[in-house]
Amino acid sequence: MKEYKFGNTSVIIHSPLANMTDQEQKDWFQEQYEDNNPIILNMIDAIDACYTVSNESK
Repeated sequence: MKEYKFGNTSVIIHSPLANMTDQEQKDWFQEQYEDNNPIILNMIDAIDACYTVSNESK
C-alpha cells in the first residue's frame, strides 16, 4: 500500500506495483505481455487507440 496526499485529498494505492522499482515494474509488465495477460493487452489496445484518434485529428 502506498499513500499520496494532494491538498486535502489522500490517494491510497493497494497494488503491489506501487512498491516495485521502475525496473521491476517494467519487467513485470513485460512478463505479463509475453504471457498474453488479457488485461495488459486491453490496456495496450486502449493506449494505441488514444494515439490513433489523437493523430487522426491533426
